[in-house]
Order: sequence, then C-alpha cells, then structure tokens
Amino acid sequence: MIFGTSGARGFIDQNLKPNLVYKLTIAYQKYTGYKKVVVGQDDRRQSKILKGAVIDALLSQGVHVLDVGAAPTPVIARLTKELEAEGAVAITGSHTPPYIAGVLYFLEDTGELGLKDSAKVEKIFEKISDSPVGWKKLGRLEQVDDAIELYVKSVLRDAKKVKNYRFIFDAANGVAGSYAKAVFEELGLNYSMLNHLPLGSFPNRLPSPTLQHLKKTSKEVREKGFDFGVATDADGDRAIFIDNIGKIILGDITGAYFASRALELKRGKIVTPINSSDSIIEIAKKHGIKLIWTKVGPPAIVDAIRKNKKDTVFAFEESGKYIWPETLLYGDSVYSVLKALEDPQFTENLKEIPRFYVIKKEVRCADEIKYTVIKEIDKMTDGKKIHKDGIKIYYKKHAWMLVRASGTEPLIRVFGHDKVLKNAENIASSGVEIVKEAKKKVEGSFH
Repeated sequence: MIFGTSGARGFIDQNLKPNLVYKLTIAYQKYTGYKKVVVGQDDRRQSKILKGAVIDALLSQGVHVLDVGAAPTPVIARLTKELEAEGAVAITGSHTPPYIAGVLYFLEDTGELGLKDSAKVEKIFEKISDSPVGWKKLGRLEQVDDAIELYVKSVLRDAKKVKNYRFIFDAANGVAGSYAKAVFEELGLNYSMLNHLPLGSFPNRLPSPTLQHLKKTSKEVREKGFDFGVATDADGDRAIFIDNIGKIILGDITGAYFASRALELKRGKIVTPINSSDSIIEIAKKHGIKLIWTKVGPPAIVDAIRKNKKDTVFAFEESGKYIWPETLLYGDSVYSVLKALEDPQFTENLKEIPRFYVIKKEVRCADEIKYTVIKEIDKMTDGKKIHKDGIKIYYKKHAWMLVRASGTEPLIRVFGHDKVLKNAENIASSGVEIVKEAKKKVEGSFH
C-alpha cells in the first residue's frame, strides 16, 4: 500500500525513493490520461529531487509539464484552472517534520485522488514498466514565472469585501509566505508576517500548526495586540486561528463557524471526518441539515464532496483544512483568512460556536501491525461503536473515544472527547492504555 491518509509519504531513502515516485507518476498519468499537468513543490531538500522524478515521468509519457516552482499545495491545485491544465502534482511533506517526503496527485476538479482512484493507480503501478514514448512524442517542460500573480488574481476573484482587522500570519517557514504577502498587500490589509522565509529545515517551529508548536505565535498575538492570528503548515493548506488573547482555536471549532456561515447563505450538506468534535453536530441541528461523515483525510472528504456535488456547501477537517467546493476542492490558508475577514464580526461570532474538548494522544506502532492492533482493540472494548475509520466508541452524549491507525506515520492515534476537559483527558488516557495492551498482545503473538 503506497497511498496513505493523504497522498504518498515516507523517506526518500526508504519507502519513497525517486524511482518509486517516477513509476507512481507514470501510473497516475496512465490512469488519468492527462496531457497537461501543473507541478510544484515545498522547500524541503528531498522535494526538489522527487520533483525531478515526477517531471521526468510525465515528460516520458508525452505530457506538457507546467513547473510553478516552490509553491503551496492549494496554489498548485488552483493553478490547474488558471493554466488550463488537466491535473496537478504537489511534492510536499505538508505538516510533517522536515525529513518526511510526500507526493500528492490531483484531478482536474482540483481535488486529490479519491480512495478508489488511489487504489486503481496502485494497481497500475504494480504492473507498469518504464516505457517512454518515442523522442518525437516526449513532453514539453515549461517554467511558470508568474505563479504568484496568477494566484493573486484567482483568489481575489473568489473573495468578497473584507474587513481590515489587524492580524498576524505565521507561515511556518514554508512556501506560503510570499503568496500570502502578495494577496494581503494587494488588498491593503493591516497584517504582519511571522516565519515568512521558506526554510526547508523549519528552524523556528515544526510545520504542523498544533498547540505545542504555536506557543511563540500565540504570545506574539497577545503581547502585540493583534485582533487575531493565523498559523499554517509547510505547504499552506492548514489554517489554525488564534484569538486576541492568544488562545488557539481548534480547527473543528473554526470549521463549525465557517459551516454555519455557509449555511446562512445556502442550505445544503456539510462534509467532515469522523474525528471532528460535536461542535458541528450542534451547528447541523441549529440549521436542520444533514452531516456527511467520512474517514479521516482529504481523499475521503473529496470523495464525499464529489458524490454530493450539488448539495455540499462546505467541508472541513479538524486539522485546519476548510473547503468551499465552489472555488477549490482543497484547503487554502490564505483564502481561509479572506473568508474570515468577510465577516465584520468574525472574532465575536467565532466565540459563539459550541465548544467541546478533544484531547489527542498517540502511541508508536509499527506499520506492519497497527491495523491488527486496531482489530484487537475492537475485541477488547464494549459499547456503541462506529467503524468508519478505526473504532469510535460512544459512552454517553458528547463523550466518546476514537482510536485509529495513522495513514501517514507508524502511529495509532487516540482521541478523547467530552464537554468537560478533565473527562476528555481521562478518556484519551484510558485509550492509550488500551492501545498499549492490545499492541502487547499482538506483538506477543509473533513470538
């Protein structure tokens, strides 16, 4: 299995070597038949090497490649439309540490390969041989030098009038800094940048915009009197907001806020993964609409959007990815800021969203056994369960535990949820103990 929760990820010297990416990209091209594809990468050292493999593979199949250079993943996806291409490939480790490599493949509608698409590409991959077209039919490589200008033009075409809050944007030393700055400058916004230089080693904070990594950003917002802050990841798709007193707003709360805003404009369906908090359940009840629950990860989310294309008004995941299907089938931190700025009462309205506590923990577990461990946990536990992605166990109203195998790392993730913080912590801690016990049983069976 090559594809995980989002694209293919791993180590350039182990499970995501350039020759594998080369072959996988040929499989993607043969599956889609695309002849014009946008390619870009984040600023990690290994991303530039893997981009070479992607470009070589596409050229070998007669594809016209549009190289946009170092660019955020949502920009690469959005430029598919602007450059009249058919698909896109982003080489990025996204929110993961600097040593992780990754490749994301996009379809013509600007969304990632869905779950079934990925499975079909893998089947082609297993049977494929390196067979370039004749030299006269080889593809053409074109450098796109105006990617920032094209993005600014595109994103401002979709944005509405914005309120000029004073805010800070933390780009995580990823590739989103220059793109965010160009958009904010064009609008004349009152903003400040933090960690804006693209440094693939991420020296100032790890790229995942989580509570433990945003302490300095939170302090900056609070001490310098900003109205709010926004932190993104290495490839600019996630957006985690911070209020004026430095409190970090979890992505599922912001997602519920954006969902409520979308539903005020148009009645429809909301798509979200099973690990989102019950905040969105309360919003759905308020508006009397149907929620569509999915597995964790953009491929599952985009599958649900495609299946409910006419009715879906908004989609999100708790990591900070917010999707407005009419513009892009992927998260975009810069566009998310503009959507927040459309609301003159943004900071006040955000506080009105029902709050629940979600405590996340993880247990290291080898990829070879993590799904077996999940099966063992299922045998060990009782209660009302949902098996959409791992095991979600309900204890009482608003109290649940989710245990699932990570699709990108050798981990089992545990979520504890409740209206009371202490209860959520206890649920998560008990979940960790259950995982450890199940892991021990599975490991013992191999001896």
